[in-house]
Amino acid sequence: MLKPALMSLAVIMAMMPAMNAYSATSQELFSEPKEVKDTKSELRHFTLVQLITAIDGKNILSKEVKGKLTRTNYELPPSYTPAHLINNYKSQLNALNAEIIFECEQASCGDEDKLQQFINPLETNSRTSPSVLTAKITSPKKQVYVSIYAASWARYTNLELDIIEVIDEPLDLVTTNQGYLSQAVSEIAVKDNSDKDTKNSADHPMLTRIPGAYINEYTSHSFGQVAVLIDKNGKKFETKMLDGKITDIGYVLPRTYSEYEINANYQNALSKLGFNEVYACTGKECGKKTEMYDALKLLMSNGMDDSQFYRLYKLDRPEGNVYVMVYVIGFSGQLSAEIRIIEETTLNNNRVGIDLQGLTDEIAKTGHVALDGLLFKYDSDELLPEAYPIVEVVAQYLQTHPKQLFYVVGHSDDQGSQAYNQTLSEKRATAIKTRLIKQFSIAAQQVEAKGVGEYSPIANNLDEAGQKQNRRVELVIRSDSK
Repeated sequence: MLKPALMSLAVIMAMMPAMNAYSATSQELFSEPKEVKDTKSELRHFTLVQLITAIDGKNILSKEVKGKLTRTNYELPPSYTPAHLINNYKSQLNALNAEIIFECEQASCGDEDKLQQFINPLETNSRTSPSVLTAKITSPKKQVYVSIYAASWARYTNLELDIIEVIDEPLDLVTTNQGYLSQAVSEIAVKDNSDKDTKNSADHPMLTRIPGAYINEYTSHSFGQVAVLIDKNGKKFETKMLDGKITDIGYVLPRTYSEYEINANYQNALSKLGFNEVYACTGKECGKKTEMYDALKLLMSNGMDDSQFYRLYKLDRPEGNVYVMVYVIGFSGQLSAEIRIIEETTLNNNRVGIDLQGLTDEIAKTGHVALDGLLFKYDSDELLPEAYPIVEVVAQYLQTHPKQLFYVVGHSDDQGSQAYNQTLSEKRATAIKTRLIKQFSIAAQQVEAKGVGEYSPIANNLDEAGQKQNRRVELVIRSDSK
């Protein structure tokens, strides 16, 4: 019967045919030392190892060995000195007819810190009184290199045992499918997500959506004003305000697309329609996404600064120029594209006008009147200059009825979220009240601004004509004195 501390080389070799190339562990060559308190181990199927062959002053000389590496670190009581442990292994290696390549003990091992950094053991607390032994075992079946490093500190002694079995690099981890190379490149399939479109939104008739996209944000105005980026000088944005019919669509796209692909597709489509590129920027040259958002009042801005693609296109035509802004941005979890289309036109001044007599008659008749012609900048509470005469008429009426109290009530269509519509209608009503007070000295208590958002339509919100009527500001007489 063999002693636990030693297996003969003949027994080891006899076991080899039955072993898988990666199944061997250090315990199959050496038994575990006595009184082991803790063990750490690590396996590398195939790696490069530098084995110490000499220590010349401050220099550590080494030999490169490639193969399967099994590392084991034993924690033993401090009563075992590093030299004693190494001598036990050396005795067993001699019995196996191993070739001792290098050995050192304490001072002959050189700088303790440098030695530990070179060996890089699994446990690094022990580093004093080091001993090192490297050896080579040769048999008809294979070559095995052994590196043993022992060191101590106050609480325990550690022994690092590294065994390298020399093998050719295993190159069978990956196989190939030759048939793949004979197949045409296939596109990634995407499902139809149009059922996720926000309420009352639609694609612009000029451009179809990217397959798999859905509309997350949408605004449309028969006439409005909106900013586009036409240049950038350092950190300064140069924008241009465009008037006309505005359609602003924010799409969420399948993340299988890249920002580059979406940008290129719109570029191709608009080129076919005869559009010319006016301005373009990509990534961080567009500036920070937050700056873009503020400058252009974007619908979509969820993404990274370096993933931005901005393009502005223009089509010249006798009926009125058309601009298309394409803004693509994304991050690892989402990809978005905003398509802003501005069809230049002049303001339709054929709306029903309002004068002092008409306002007086309508208030007397119904108690309220819609202030036709009160126009605001797109998605803003800032009045357009065309609206100033209407505010003046309202001021004249209020000045002739100083004891009567009124509400200025803002309304919206149902495009966009309810909360947003409520907030915008309140801001617009407040803007009218503020102008009446500051410009015409109307008493603050005479008018109270209210916003009711989309909750009081006077027309069908399913078409643009109805939406236009619902976007209004009314003057309403108050019967109370709250």
